[in-house]
Amino acid sequence: MASASNWLRKNIVSRYVMKGCPEEQKCLEILEIILDQETTQQEKEEYFAHIDKCWTCFQNHNLEKNIKELIKSKIDNKPIPKDLILKIQAVIEKSTTS
Repeated sequence: MASASNWLRKNIVSRYVMKGCPEEQKCLEILEIILDQETTQQEKEEYFAHIDKCWTCFQNHNLEKNIKELIKSKIDNKPIPKDLILKIQAVIEKSTTS
């Protein structure tokens, strides 16, 4: 993974020149897939090669990654009561058959 110091050393000038990324939306979509661990190795390699050169996408990557890690750290892994599961399943079944 790219680190901020490596990126700054390689691209310090483009940080101030480049405004946005023409592929930002595509990168955000790929980022979600990467964070969900559902990408191919080739997609990962292409994505990380891109964020090594693109400050906008590098920032987006770090922000999304940090948000996901923060949320994950705040979630308690408590077991769900069986009766609650059954109630939810009943509501879903009722709404899909109506």
